[in-house]
Amino acid sequence: MKRVFFLLMGAGLLAACASSAPKPVGINATPEAVTKAIAKADKTCKTDADCVAVKKGCCPCAGYAAVNTQAAEKVNKVWAQECKIAPCTREMCYVEITPKCEQNICIGEPKPMESYFGK
Repeated sequence: MKRVFFLLMGAGLLAACASSAPKPVGINATPEAVTKAIAKADKTCKTDADCVAVKKGCCPCAGYAAVNTQAAEKVNKVWAQECKIAPCTREMCYVEITPKCEQNICIGEPKPMESYFGK
């Protein structure tokens, strides 16, 4: 009877440890939870300083979105949880944005191509 008890306890402990491990994501993943967090994020602003860029996926080439600086904290927490183990390809991409406030909404203006290259 003791053996069965310890066997069940061990199995329960292993199951608990397995469920807390980060789930792997695919190559260049854009997790649904990150997409939803960005969609729900506050994008209101009064000045450019109220806006910040957040990652739209686990890898830099997924691009960026502009959100309110306070909303970015929540988006970044979701991103950190979903993208703990994220393999990225070594592709070159030009997706950086300059966050700015237009008509009280945070938007992302693509950075000019020449800003990627040193002079």
